[in-house]
Amino acid sequence: MRVLFIVPSLKNAGPVIVVYDLVHLLIKRGYKCCVCYFDKVEELSFNCDVVQISMRQKINFSDYDIVHTHGYRPQLYVFLHKSWNKSSTRFVTTMHNYLFSDFGYTYGKIRGLIYGTLYLLVNLRADKIVALSKDAQHYYSKFLPSCKLTYAYNTRVCDFSKKISTEEERELLAFRGESAQLVPTSCALSPRKGLDLIIQALQELPQTKFCIIGDGKIKNDLIQLSVNLNVSDRVLFLGYKNDAYKYLPYFDAYTIPSHSEGFPLAMLEAAAYGKPIIASNLSVFKEIFTDDEISIFDLNDEKSVPNAIERAFLEKEKLSRNAKLKYENVYSPDHFVGRYLAIYTKLLLE
Repeated sequence: MRVLFIVPSLKNAGPVIVVYDLVHLLIKRGYKCCVCYFDKVEELSFNCDVVQISMRQKINFSDYDIVHTHGYRPQLYVFLHKSWNKSSTRFVTTMHNYLFSDFGYTYGKIRGLIYGTLYLLVNLRADKIVALSKDAQHYYSKFLPSCKLTYAYNTRVCDFSKKISTEEERELLAFRGESAQLVPTSCALSPRKGLDLIIQALQELPQTKFCIIGDGKIKNDLIQLSVNLNVSDRVLFLGYKNDAYKYLPYFDAYTIPSHSEGFPLAMLEAAAYGKPIIASNLSVFKEIFTDDEISIFDLNDEKSVPNAIERAFLEKEKLSRNAKLKYENVYSPDHFVGRYLAIYTKLLLE
């Protein structure tokens, strides 16, 4: 089987990380892969042929059994260049978010609606549209033909041998101090991520400190919020880090307080490392992990946030064990690649 992946860039983030893991797992099993990308952002190194293309440049899709796109521009490229004649090549696209919710936060309500509608239209040329959860599949069934929809859970391939530097370790240990409970998150800093909820909760949790790995447009707003609430001495901004999961051994728990999320790779990393997880009550989170596996708070109830953090520490052993078992039994790399191979194979047999 020959698989062509088309991505926006080789940026070490979100959907491209998913493709990176999938390509490596497919090649390991003897399949041939190629990756094409548009923007000259080259942070990830793939172990296959990699080609930068332009929107005008035409690929010979017939050289591949499967063409798999991730993102709007890659799927727009297929929309523009896919032949209208019958072909043995099958086209797959993966939707990495809840379109209108995510675009609403990113672009505003009106532009988000316009961009989201355009994205749905270009998806109609795909033979199969993959959502990241059963909940997301149900969400897209309101806008797209159900016969084209399926789902596949993500995975995260962690290299447990990776370590942080001595200087980084020293900084973290100094920030922790003698007895603090250290809770991190790792993400792009945007309103959608709900980081203000954790900073506000620190007022009720004098023994808890919050470490933010990532950068983004609201960093200064978050710094000012921590100053205004007199908790700035308990919030550490580490900035963007490659392979942020290598910091997890130094933390006591992990939080993901998002208002909208496609499929949280960082949550899987925390589970793989056996860390208790504190998460908002998004439908996708409650599908991925149950209340016996993570500590959940209500986005509409600010008081539930510190309660969920406290529960994560009170039930640390149980939550850590259960989440790690769930990762190994449901979200492991073998399950992930097996699901996509089943999707590809079924398409080729139709």
